[in-house]
Amino acid sequence: MGSPKSGARGALHARCSKLWGLFHIPSGMHTVLLLTTLAWLCYLGAWLLLDFSLRNRLQASHSYVSTNWNSYYAGRKDSTDPSPRCCLAESCIVADRGRYTVLTTLRTDKYLPLLQELSCSLRKTNPGVSLTIMAVEGDLSSNTQLELKKHGSLLLVDDIQFANFKLDGRYMLNWVKIRVWEQEQWDGIIMIDVDVTVLGDLTHLFHLPTDFAAVPDNGKVWNRYSALGKIQAGFIFLRPCKRVAQHMLQLAKDDTLLQFQYANAEQDFFDWYFKYTRYTLPLEYNALPDRMIGNVTLGGVTPRVVHHTQFKPFKRISGAPGHQFLCSQ
Repeated sequence: MGSPKSGARGALHARCSKLWGLFHIPSGMHTVLLLTTLAWLCYLGAWLLLDFSLRNRLQASHSYVSTNWNSYYAGRKDSTDPSPRCCLAESCIVADRGRYTVLTTLRTDKYLPLLQELSCSLRKTNPGVSLTIMAVEGDLSSNTQLELKKHGSLLLVDDIQFANFKLDGRYMLNWVKIRVWEQEQWDGIIMIDVDVTVLGDLTHLFHLPTDFAAVPDNGKVWNRYSALGKIQAGFIFLRPCKRVAQHMLQLAKDDTLLQFQYANAEQDFFDWYFKYTRYTLPLEYNALPDRMIGNVTLGGVTPRVVHHTQFKPFKRISGAPGHQFLCSQ
C-alpha cells in the first residue's frame, strides 16, 4: 500500500495533467502563433526580472539621477540639465534650407537583406528622397559597402563605446545613433531602423515645427513610465545639432544610470532626454505587426511604416506577421 505522500503526489500529477490538457494547442494551429506566444511569455519573464534588478540598483545609487523610481523615469528637466538646442518650435522652420534625408544604421553584414528591403520600399513610396546608410569603419565587408552604394550614400562615423557596459552587445551598437545629431549637412533627418518597410509618404514630416518627434512604444505589455508614455526609437524625426549630440554623449558617459543598461539603452535615453519637448507621432509611423489588427493599426489606420521587430524579413515567410507588406523587388 502506497504512502500518503505518494498518493498526494499522484493526485497532484493527475490534476496538473488535466490542467495542461485545457491549454493543449491543437496540432493544426499555425506554428507562428505558437512561437509568438512563447516569445511573449519569455519576454514578460525577462522584463519582470530586469525591472526588479533596476529597482534594486536605483535604491543603492547615489547618482544625481534621483533614486526615486518615479523621478527616474520622469525625464530630463531643463532646469537641471539644460539642452543647448539649435532651434525650438517654429524657429526650426525658419532655419530650414530644404536639405533632408532618410537615414538608417547598419552594423553587420548579416542585416544587408534588411537594408535592401528598406531601400526597395522607400524608393517606391518616397521617390526622390535620399537614403543615407550610417556605418562604423571596420563593421562591414568591402562587398557589403559596395552593395550599399547602390541603395544610397554611405556615411562612416566613429563608434561610441562605454566602459563596463553590461547589457547585451547589440544595445551598445545602437548608441552610435547619437552621431546622427552631428550631421548638420541636413536640416531634417528621419532616422529609422534597418528592419522596417516604408508603405506611405513621409516627406511632410520634414516640415514639422520641432527638433524631435517619435512614436509611442506600443509593443510593451503595460506602461510603467508616465502619462506621457515612452517612445520607440525605431522611427525618429530630428533636426541635427552638434551641440545636442555632445550634450547627450557627455551625460551618458558621466552617469551610468543614463545608459539604461537594465532597460532599453539608447531608446530609453532618448525618451528621457526629449520627454517634455518632443512631438508625438501616431502609431502608423512605426507600426509593430504583432500589435496590429490585420492590416491596420490598433487605431484602424493603414500603417506608413511597419517595423519588423519580431520576424525579421531576411526572406519572405508566408504567414509571418508583417511579411504581407514586404516590398516586391
